[in-house]
Amino acid sequence: MSDPMERMLDVRDEIDRTAQRFERAAAARTRVEGTDTAGVVSVTVDADGALASVRIRADWESRLSVDELGPSVVAAVTDAGARSAVAWGTALSDELDGPRPMTRPLPSTHGSLAAGLDEVTSTRALVEGDRASLEAMVEVLQRMLVEIDDVSDEVRATAARTVTGRAPGADVTVTLTGAAAVTAVTFGPGAARHHAANLSRHVMTAYEDAVRQVATGGVEQVLERSVFGELRRLADDPSAVADRFRAL
Repeated sequence: MSDPMERMLDVRDEIDRTAQRFERAAAARTRVEGTDTAGVVSVTVDADGALASVRIRADWESRLSVDELGPSVVAAVTDAGARSAVAWGTALSDELDGPRPMTRPLPSTHGSLAAGLDEVTSTRALVEGDRASLEAMVEVLQRMLVEIDDVSDEVRATAARTVTGRAPGADVTVTLTGAAAVTAVTFGPGAARHHAANLSRHVMTAYEDAVRQVATGGVEQVLERSVFGELRRLADDPSAVADRFRAL
C-alpha cells in the first residue's frame, strides 16, 4: 500500500508543474494591436486587457460616417481581444507540449501567515481558547454560506451593468461593463471638426473616465465588502487573524 503522504506530495508536484506552465504562458503575454474591418481604427491593448491607445486615420471621413466611427473603435478593441486570446492559447499550448518543468521546492514558511501566527500566539493560548476559536471559525463559515449566493448575484449584476465615460469639451463617450469591457463608443455630430489625433485622444480620455467609475463600484469592490474581502485582508495580518479567531 502506498504512503498517503507520498501520494499527496506527488499531487502537489503535478499541480506545481502545471502552475509553472500557466505562469510562463501568462508571462509571455504582451501588448496586442487590433483593427476594424475598414482599416480606419487601430488600438493597442495591454496584456491585462486594458485599452492602452487608439489611433484613428486622418482620412476616416472618406471611409466612414460619424455614426460608423464609434462601432469601428469597438470592433478594433474586439479584434485586439481576440488576438490576445489566440496568443495566450498558443503560448499555453506550446508550454503544455514542451518539456515537463522541474518541480520547485516547497516554499519556506518564513514570512508566511503560519509563521506570523506562531509569533503572536502561544500554545497555551491556543489550547485555552480552543472552543472560542472554533466558534469564531464556525461563525465565519456560516457567513460565507449565507453571503456566497448574494455576493455571486451582486458580482453578476455589477459585471452586467454599464458606465459611460466622457471627454470634457468633446462629444465623445465610451461605455464599459462593470468588468471594464468596452461595449460602445459614440461620437457627436461635431466630430468632423476635430483632427483625427484629437478624436483618438478624446476616446482615451473618455475611456479613462469610465475606468475610474468602474474602479469605485466594480466587481473587486463587491468582493472587498464581503466576508471574502475580510478573509483576504486578514491573510496579510497575523495579529488580526489571531484576534479575529480569538487565539490571543
